[in-house]
Parts: sequence; structure tokens; C-alpha cells
Amino acid sequence: MDTIKECRCYTEMEQMEALMREGVNCITQHPGFQSVCLDIYVLRTCYRWCEQQYGRDIADENSRYRYTAYHMLARFAWGWLGKDVRVTLPACAVRKIRDLS
Repeated sequence: MDTIKECRCYTEMEQMEALMREGVNCITQHPGFQSVCLDIYVLRTCYRWCEQQYGRDIADENSRYRYTAYHMLARFAWGWLGKDVRVTLPACAVRKIRDLS
């Protein structure tokens, strides 16, 4: 992570309170994280939807799935944010997603 702002634990993010109430110490241990953010078949399907919805075409496969995993994590945790709305993702989740590619 490049800055202090980017090095945040999900327990520091009030928007993720609902996920914290499910009894996990880290978002990467949440039962939904693996299937929503790391399953290649889910990511492939979601990327196709994002490509149609937003018109984005990312040629590099690793970049494509990393982008999609970040997008799905935000959707999983916050729901729909709106066009061009950005949030800081938990550092542990970003690391786990980067390790996938």
C-alpha cells in the first residue's frame, strides 16, 4: 500500500459493520469473500457484465480479474456506490486479491 490511508483494516471501516457482526476477524476469512472475490469463474462472469455495463475492456487477464475482484469486494461490502464513486478497500483484502494474480 502506498499511503497510510490505503493501509486500513476492515475493522476500522464503519461501512463494514454488518460483515463484522458475522463473527470474522478479517474480511478475507468471511465465507463470502472467497466466492465473491477470488473464484475465477465468478470473476469471469462479473467482468463480462462490467464490460457490457461500463464499456471497459482490459486486455491483460491478471489486471482484468484484479479490477473485477476489487469491484466485487466494494459491491459485497457497500452495495452499489454510484458512478465514479471510489472507496478505500481493506489492505488485507487487496493483498489477497493481488496474490491471486
